[in-house]
Amino acid sequence: MVLLFHYLSLLNIFDAIITYFGLENSYILEMNPLMSSAYAADPSLFIFIKLMFSLSIYLFILFKKVPTSSLIRGLTVFASSFYTIIFFLHCYWLVMLI
Repeated sequence: MVLLFHYLSLLNIFDAIITYFGLENSYILEMNPLMSSAYAADPSLFIFIKLMFSLSIYLFILFKKVPTSSLIRGLTVFASSFYTIIFFLHCYWLVMLI
């Protein structure tokens, strides 16, 4: 589970950077309504929320409190899988821009 938490956190950071770049240059639209509202309010707020989410995940690791229930494992696997798809989508966008 700790490895999945690391993976999810890193993918979230990558998503924050690439999405910010895409939004700032009008290459993409944010599909998450909550994050779209945060970005519309202030792009710094968008980055702050994304980084705080990753920090929160790392705090579980740091304090050795990573949950091990089957529900949390399933949610973490789902989120990691989703972010992996997003990662490849972002890579595709970057290749298309070059």
